[in-house]
Amino acid sequence: MLLLLAICCKLPVLWHPELPVLHGDSQLIWIQMAAIITRALGHNAFLVSSFSLLNIVGQALMLNRISNSHHILPKNSYLPAMTYVLLTSLFVEWNYLSAALVANWFLLATYNSLFKLHAQEQARKEIFNIGCFLSLSALLVFPNIILLILVFIVLRLLRPFKAAEWMVGLLGILTPLYFLTAILYLTDRLHLMRQMIAIGFEWPGPVAHPAFIFIPLVLIALLFFFGAFYLNGFMSRMLTLTKKLWYVIIAGLFLGLLAGTFTVAKGYNQWLAALLPGVWIMSNLWFAETRKWLSRILFYLLLVVVIFVQWFPH
Repeated sequence: MLLLLAICCKLPVLWHPELPVLHGDSQLIWIQMAAIITRALGHNAFLVSSFSLLNIVGQALMLNRISNSHHILPKNSYLPAMTYVLLTSLFVEWNYLSAALVANWFLLATYNSLFKLHAQEQARKEIFNIGCFLSLSALLVFPNIILLILVFIVLRLLRPFKAAEWMVGLLGILTPLYFLTAILYLTDRLHLMRQMIAIGFEWPGPVAHPAFIFIPLVLIALLFFFGAFYLNGFMSRMLTLTKKLWYVIIAGLFLGLLAGTFTVAKGYNQWLAALLPGVWIMSNLWFAETRKWLSRILFYLLLVVVIFVQWFPH
């Protein structure tokens, strides 16, 4: 059903397929990865867009599995996955294969490992992996390096202070950078390291079709407001540990928004990092015990806006 929902919502993307999203400031790793994917799929834009759709469905399922495994939401369900599929349909650019979309795999792996830390006495392997995952996401989208702050927030929240664990986290962060630098040095291409630091800030330019931007943004704001409202109500019944996991998610949301502000990606792709924790917060709306009519209205409104954005030409 989730796959069918994704196909129905994103069918116009398959009608108007595109090759991987590249721009002048794309990072070296993504340029090489996009070239490999394009060659492997025979330079066929339809196959590339279909591969992107499968990535979105796969990420939705992984996000859902993390949510259910760590009991983040009041009940286990496929609602977080559904929310991710629908929200990624609000902006057409979020459906095409981009560095930010691929980087979300590493961010999902990061959140999964972060949520495991409380249950492990010897967590150095997990902490090392967290550092590696975040560093790999930064190699694709450099401003994601801001999310490295999340590692130390989590170590402070979920673990007693151990200097050795903090050093292991730092070592995990540096390992991918070390190997990349070594490869470039041995192949006499060290000058390409400058392409890894793709960061900047740019004020939004004029919008050709304002309705396709402002309507989804207003809807996201509504979903977030009511999701946060119901989350606040659920907090009073949560275990202390679950509350700490939510603090991690909220910190991840703000750091993802900050990272997106300095990303050189075009077409709102830079906000995909913030979408992951945002989906968890908004999903609380579907578990409302009172005013269920409100969640129903917002759900159907979300479907209407998705159809408007995807099916009507810009």
